[in-house]
Amino acid sequence: MVEKEIKKVSTYSPTPLLVAVVLGGVMVGAAMLTSIHSEWLLAGTVVPGQQKKIDSGKIDADSNGIPDAGITVNGKYVSLYAYDEGGDWYWDLGDGRVQGTVGSVDDLDADTLTTCDYQVQYRGNFENDPFMDSGWIMNNINCSGYDDNGSYNYLIVHETDPRYRGNPDWSVWGTWEYHVLTESGKGNLTRPQNAIGS
Repeated sequence: MVEKEIKKVSTYSPTPLLVAVVLGGVMVGAAMLTSIHSEWLLAGTVVPGQQKKIDSGKIDADSNGIPDAGITVNGKYVSLYAYDEGGDWYWDLGDGRVQGTVGSVDDLDADTLTTCDYQVQYRGNFENDPFMDSGWIMNNINCSGYDDNGSYNYLIVHETDPRYRGNPDWSVWGTWEYHVLTESGKGNLTRPQNAIGS
């Protein structure tokens, strides 16, 4: 598989919502982690079920390790992001890559530990490049620990999806936008098109 990866470890600890955006961005190919001391992270990802179909040639006739143009693929995987109050963090992206300032969750301060479990689902086309070019991405995130006991859910859709509204306030990665962005205690921040009672 063709994979691009540029990373620099820093003491910056991304928030769970930023990590959610980045997980979506990894699928889209425009993931960004930026801070004063960190650089851009660009990476493509293939989940195990998708890899089996690629290996068998079922969705990769040219054997370049990427789903062919016009092939719609579905994927689901889990990821773990954990951090402590001291600024250390650990991120298992769910596809075999692990990043962070420490080697495992056990290396984080147990007294100030927060963990966030991600369930990532997607459906879309990769168009024979390592990044998702169209479709949708959904994350369900549940955090627990020292400073976050919240749940976050989001659905990002491409402009080819009928749910796409073209609202620049919720735009991400140019031709994608949040269709749903919920946080515990706040509701859907994108405000549903058809609110109850309307």
